[in-house]
Amino acid sequence: MATKAQLEERIEQIENDNRRLERALNQVQLDLKSLDSNEQQYSTPNSSIHANEAIKRGLEEWSRVVVDPSERINAYIKSVEGIGWTWEKDYVKNGQFAWCGAFAAFCYTKARFNIRNKIFPSCYRLYSNWSNTSRKVKVEEVQPGDIVVVYTAKRSVQGNHITLCHSVDLKNRMIHTIEGNAKGTLGDESYGEGVIKQERSFDQVAHVYRLLGVDFDE
Repeated sequence: MATKAQLEERIEQIENDNRRLERALNQVQLDLKSLDSNEQQYSTPNSSIHANEAIKRGLEEWSRVVVDPSERINAYIKSVEGIGWTWEKDYVKNGQFAWCGAFAAFCYTKARFNIRNKIFPSCYRLYSNWSNTSRKVKVEEVQPGDIVVVYTAKRSVQGNHITLCHSVDLKNRMIHTIEGNAKGTLGDESYGEGVIKQERSFDQVAHVYRLLGVDFDE
């Protein structure tokens, strides 16, 4: 009969094998998609219905032309569709709350509430909870619907700003994102701060996370 240490070592080995297989599968899917496009660019979300829904919600919010500060931002921070931090004061002043993660949570409103409430709100929470799980993927394997944490000038180990991948340009190593609490292209195509579209180079990326099926209420 195997010892406890041997069983634990076997479990760890199986988990590592599963992560490698998942990464290999993701890479094959990316390779297939790149063959379908002469420019190696795709703007259609991956096969996950949840990724599709998250991007759709993000685009709907973008089309609202949410300029910081806006009453709409309270829905991301305080409502149960977002992170559900009901104790926070109403958002009335730019910079009052770092709401990039709350916006991503609102996009992924079908994810379990305890994940949106406790993990999505910050780069540190994402990093501490997901960086050592199979949710973390290589930037080269990024797909539409992934949570992409990027660096700012600070370049903290956990990253500094949370975005949602909308599409990927593999040829130019660029990620097209939908973001909250940032500057970029607003829903009326003007430049401003709020819910925006942006382009992020692979070099700017700190971490990429992909939600698993178990992260959703079915």
